[in-house]
Amino acid sequence: MKEELNDIDDLIGKVLAGEATVEEKQRVEQWAGERPENGQYFRHLTTIFKKAGAEQIQLQFDTDAAWSNVKRQLHSKNENNSRFLFPGSYAPLLRIAAGIAFLVGSAFFVYQWLRPSAQVASIVTDKKTVQDTLPDGSTAFLNKRSSLAYEYNAKEKTRKVTLRGEGFFDVKHEAEKQFILEAQEVLVKDIGTTFNVRAYPESDTVEVIVQSGEVQIYTVENIGIHLAEGEAGIYSRRLHSFYKLERADTNVLAYKTGLLSFNGTYLRSVVEKINDIYDANITLDNPALAACRLTVNFQGDSLDTIVDVISETLKLTVTRNKDGIVLSGPGCN
Repeated sequence: MKEELNDIDDLIGKVLAGEATVEEKQRVEQWAGERPENGQYFRHLTTIFKKAGAEQIQLQFDTDAAWSNVKRQLHSKNENNSRFLFPGSYAPLLRIAAGIAFLVGSAFFVYQWLRPSAQVASIVTDKKTVQDTLPDGSTAFLNKRSSLAYEYNAKEKTRKVTLRGEGFFDVKHEAEKQFILEAQEVLVKDIGTTFNVRAYPESDTVEVIVQSGEVQIYTVENIGIHLAEGEAGIYSRRLHSFYKLERADTNVLAYKTGLLSFNGTYLRSVVEKINDIYDANITLDNPALAACRLTVNFQGDSLDTIVDVISETLKLTVTRNKDGIVLSGPGCN
């Protein structure tokens, strides 16, 4: 029985190498069809041989050990270990084929296990602000109704953030890994920075404020402008042009800092900012109220407190209803 099995192994080697006669091929086919386990054994050897031929690998490995490992898996249920011996002239060929296939398979699974996961992340907000850490260690603070997608391109060594809405970024500077933020058609290139970007789809403008460091803001067709600490840049989507503000409005960051500072600010602008930050609906029942000016600071105060302070300061009447808050008064010259 042992000699018969060894003979079959040798014939299988000749068939796989393309050197078997017609009679030898028929004998192998007949043997493979006699029992299910024979057919399975032949198919496994065929697969191993094909995989080995498809790979161009120049590595040193123990083919005998690999072959033994493969055969243990193929015949773990077979108690006759004499079947696993291959003294025939084609046994080395099969052992090499098995060794290559085993090595390739092992290397693939080791690679899948050890390779770093793709550096991607996304953040979406609705009615609340959210702060999170990006895969590179940078932090992002998103305003309401905003979203971002982060991806690191290892080939280009570029960290890319796509922003929709508004966000404040504290970028972890890495000289070899460029950080580029895309908001609408505007690109913001970080140069070691904390900065804010406001780019809501319904707005004609994209606004960038640099709190520290410096950035370059540009488009594919426009080289843009350079912004340093304390400066702000605005891009008009309609005009396709940039312009710089030497002094940024600190209230732009109120959604993050909770600080609102008004210094002789028109009440119309005050109400617009409060409505934006608090998702409120404050209205003026008299158009003349828009010209009233207000000087006051708020730090994390509630909406009701802010409204009460404004009404006391300007001597206004406050009416609260299901639709929002109405400020009434004679107006200002």
